[in-house]
Order: sequence, then C-alpha cells, then structure tokens
Amino acid sequence: MKIAIDIDGVILDIIITYCEIYNKRHGTNYQKEDITKWDFFKDWNITEEEAFNIFYEIYADSMSVPFIDENAPKIMKRLHELYDVDIVSARLPEYRSSIAEKLDFHNIREGIQYAELILLHHKPYDIKLKQNYDLYVDDNPSLVEQIKKMEDRTLLLFDQPWNQNSVCEDNVYRVHNWEEVRDKIFDL
Repeated sequence: MKIAIDIDGVILDIIITYCEIYNKRHGTNYQKEDITKWDFFKDWNITEEEAFNIFYEIYADSMSVPFIDENAPKIMKRLHELYDVDIVSARLPEYRSSIAEKLDFHNIREGIQYAELILLHHKPYDIKLKQNYDLYVDDNPSLVEQIKKMEDRTLLLFDQPWNQNSVCEDNVYRVHNWEEVRDKIFDL
C-alpha cells in the first residue's frame, strides 16, 4: 500500500503560527478554532496573495511551527516498515530545506519514517489526487468528495476546525490523532 502523509494540519500545527502572525499585523485575535473554512482568508478581508505570503513566510522558517502529536514519529516509522510512505505536501519546492530541517528536528527522517518528501503547488486544492497513492492522511476538506468517487483510494481526514462540515463515509474516515491513524490503517 502506498501512503501519502500531509504536513500542515497533520504533522505540524501551522494555523497556530499563522494566527499569531496575522493577529500581530492586523490587530485581531483569531485563534485556530476560528478557522472553519479551508479558504478562511476570504472572510478575513485579505487577498489570497497576502494570505499565501504569510504561509510562505512560515514555510521559510518552519522551526517556529508547533508539532501536532509526539507519537507521529514512532507511528510513521512503523508504517514505513510495512508500507510505502511518502510525505506529500502543498509546499513549494523552495521550502524543502526548511521543512526537512523541521521534520528532522522532530525525528521524522527520510528513509526511516518516509521514503520521499514530495512538494506540490497548493492549487488546485485537490492536486494531491493526481499522485498515485492508495491512502491519504490529510486535513484538506477539498479531497473528501473526490476520494469518495475513487473506490481504490482511502482518506483519513485528520480532524481540524476547517473540515468539520465534511461528511466522512464510505472510504473517508475521520481521525483525531496519530494513534487513530495507525489503528485505522491496520484495520484496513
């Protein structure tokens, strides 16, 4: 089985850092829980370009982004021993060294927890589905309906405030932490 694991919202809690930067610049008080849509920036009176410039700023210095689950490295290692595991993220290639450094800092290493780090453009939002994986661990609600149409693929939707309206059924399962990721993959 080939598994694609996302970074932001699955391994790293980037939205916490995003809110901190945005709040400092705009005098607001947004928290992660306030982000209830994938394209949340449309409600924040900023352009998509400005919104992604903040993401790019964070990508350039990934060391400041909180880690989601301390169990991820050991679970990913076990998964990689049994399956073909890649990290597949919507980050531009110029941020490869920054994210590799952050992953390494948290003991997520190429050859041990994953085979390859694959970075894709963020648009279209479902671009990851063009990659040939059997199972995706991702927080992106844009993947849900598309994967439901693909009987040979499975999505473990990592629970986040921005994907609460996604209906998980058929081959889409909601997971809340890395233990649930492991258990669901072993159940499949």
